[in-house]
Amino acid sequence: MLANRPSRLLWLLAGVAAVAILLSWLFFKADAINARAHQQYERELRLLRQADAELNAAVLANRVGLQTDFDTIVATAAEVLRATHALEQLPDFLPATSLDRLREDIDQLRAVQTEKTRRIELFKRENAVLRNSLAFLPEATNRYIADPQVTLADSRPVGILVRGILTHAHSSNAEFDTALWRQLEALEATLPEMAEARRERLRNLLLHARVIIERKPAVDTLTREILGAPSAALGERVSLHYATAYEHAAATAHNYRLVLYVLALVMAGYVALAMQRLQRASRELARANHDLKERFDTLRRTQEELNLYATVFTNASEGMTITDADARIIAVNPAFTFITGYTLEEVGGQTPAVLGSGRQDEAFYRDMWATLNRDGQWQGEIWNRRRDGEIFPEWLSITAVPNSSGDTPSHYIGIFSDITDRKAAEARIHHLAHHDALTNLPNRTLLQDRLDQAILQSRRRERHAAVLFIDLDRFKPINDTLGHEVGDALLTQVARRCQRAVRETDTVARHGGDEFVVVLPELDNAQDAAVLARKLLAALGEPYRLGEHELTVTASIGIALYPEDGQSASMLLRNADAAMYGAKADGRNAFQFYSAELNTASLGELLLENQLRGALDRDELVLFYQPKVDGRSGQLAGAEALLRWRHPELGLLAPGRFVPAAEESGLIVPIGEWVLRSACRQMRAWLDAGLQPPPVAVNLSAQQLAQQDLVALVHDALSSHRLPAGMLELELTETMLMRDVDHTIEVLARLRAMGVRLAIDDFGSGYSSLAYLKLFEVDVLKIDRSFVNDIRSDGAEGTIAAAVIALAHSLGQQVVAEGVENDYQRDFLARHHCDQFQGYLFGRPEPVADFTRRLHPR
Repeated sequence: MLANRPSRLLWLLAGVAAVAILLSWLFFKADAINARAHQQYERELRLLRQADAELNAAVLANRVGLQTDFDTIVATAAEVLRATHALEQLPDFLPATSLDRLREDIDQLRAVQTEKTRRIELFKRENAVLRNSLAFLPEATNRYIADPQVTLADSRPVGILVRGILTHAHSSNAEFDTALWRQLEALEATLPEMAEARRERLRNLLLHARVIIERKPAVDTLTREILGAPSAALGERVSLHYATAYEHAAATAHNYRLVLYVLALVMAGYVALAMQRLQRASRELARANHDLKERFDTLRRTQEELNLYATVFTNASEGMTITDADARIIAVNPAFTFITGYTLEEVGGQTPAVLGSGRQDEAFYRDMWATLNRDGQWQGEIWNRRRDGEIFPEWLSITAVPNSSGDTPSHYIGIFSDITDRKAAEARIHHLAHHDALTNLPNRTLLQDRLDQAILQSRRRERHAAVLFIDLDRFKPINDTLGHEVGDALLTQVARRCQRAVRETDTVARHGGDEFVVVLPELDNAQDAAVLARKLLAALGEPYRLGEHELTVTASIGIALYPEDGQSASMLLRNADAAMYGAKADGRNAFQFYSAELNTASLGELLLENQLRGALDRDELVLFYQPKVDGRSGQLAGAEALLRWRHPELGLLAPGRFVPAAEESGLIVPIGEWVLRSACRQMRAWLDAGLQPPPVAVNLSAQQLAQQDLVALVHDALSSHRLPAGMLELELTETMLMRDVDHTIEVLARLRAMGVRLAIDDFGSGYSSLAYLKLFEVDVLKIDRSFVNDIRSDGAEGTIAAAVIALAHSLGQQVVAEGVENDYQRDFLARHHCDQFQGYLFGRPEPVADFTRRLHPR
């Protein structure tokens, strides 16, 4: 028997070693997944897909001319290649079978991205050449046409070719392309017969034309190949395969944890069996020594309790800390290490102050220890710091364990849980309750609180506070025309610009719709509010890039000061709102301080609207007529009917004074009908007097186009006054046309069939496209006066006006230039063959009697 003991001992040691090796292997397998590597790899996958999409968008934007350089393409392509290279470093915890498949997918993706990069380089080269020729072609054309030796017959085919090429640059038509080649070759055939100087100009022009016709198909093909590359699909496939591989690895690790758990249960069962054997031995020994039995029973019960406590201590999800009477750590559980990142070796012998974040002051800890010493326990929220430096909130319960005599604690037990997620959810709910969902600015509720605080601070420190009420000018047409998505994007950019303009102590809030409020606490003087208002107007007046649109939107700002303009938040807001409307009344894109007179002015506006309701019945509305002259002969070629209000108290009012009120109240519809019928009645009167009046243009409102049966109204007005339809011209703005394209096309087609002339007013200042311009089939384009104002005496800055003239003529339309006020504007437009001029240079809007004198023969 004694001889067998060494053998049994060896077998026991071997079994223990085998179990230890098995447990170590299972523990390693169960914890094989590296969460940080997984998160990093998923981040690279997202970056690759995002960069690939941005690369396609940059190529397309460069092709259509939204971007003029290749910096974005180069940077994005580099990011794509970097992300693709990063994906080659696969996490080592993935299964081998999945690694092979992922490497194959990544190889394919790298090949596609390399080919795509090669094509992008070709695209950059080809598009640069094409864009260079497109830029120099108009200049070469101008130099050729400016040659005194070039006749109209010589310049006509050149102009037709250039217009065709510029049109071809934005379309895809094989027949048109063939026709351009024939025109180009015909012009090249005339080169030998020309003088040398003229031949060189034409050769340079035709060289650019040939480059454009040759390079455009190649650029379009490269664009389609780049956008059609399967890089996005391959990126999605890599993401899908990686997700599948990760799920498989996670499932495998989970299985190993289950096995580890089962093995632990088996070992626990083995320990329990061993304990039972020990109990039987103890009972046998007890018969020999009763005292020994009692001590052994006590030891056994203590051991069971310790096992239970150890299990609870080890497997609890809450972090646990045990300290001695001096509050020095002697034990921590795994959850403590998981939450804080510290092991027992790192914090053993130290006090829990090693986790201190510094957020609680000494008074907090004094109160905590006082409660703990008085009640024997304490619980509450506390902020601690993890090993990596991150500060986190926890809910902590501390219990004092008394010594054997019960008079002083021998140990302290701390149990805590990480409440980071709960605090984040509470913060998010609080944020949503006090902030605007679109702009993330404070909403009305938080604005009220901030304004109350600003008033209290300013009152306590005897300083000023200011409220700036901001309203965007003409926001509703943008929202109605381009859609709520564009409107929301504009409001988001406005919010960011306002935040960048103010101080950290100021508050920017969204009051509702397109209204924003800025609260300025503790101002030294009122002029500080004016300085910020100017800064805000400048920032908000910068152009906005909204998708494919670039818009310029201004704002009107009203300012109310504490304590001069109000002692409460509601009064300050109300008075700032009134001041804002005063700024709008003064012409918009301005700011105004509140004054008592503004309330009177607002009341005056309301009375003016009420008086406007009876202006038609009292025959107070009149029409003035502004002449249009022929661009070649300078003779009278047309007129525009312009509305005026002879107010009994305020005198003659321009449309800008009362038309906005008419539009808001709905009066614009009957007023617009009156203008149409009055213009037709006046033309009939001129004809009956033996005069020959020119066609008269009448402006239509958006509400007339949307609400009235416009075709029936025009037909009735013409027939009741026995007028030929060609004498009436209807002017519509681009914004009106784009509100309901299908309805607009139908109405315009019926009006054209009737013989009425149609014109687009303020062309170039709205949002229409060339495609819609062709569908609308109007007769006249009116160049917006802002483009005419750009024409200087040296002939510069008239490119947009010249382009509109060329565009209209290529579509078979006439061109009227508005706002012509000096000779060099007229001469520039005449050189570019503008059909008609309108402006103060040729006559201001005139009453009927004065305009009638123009119709008499001289």
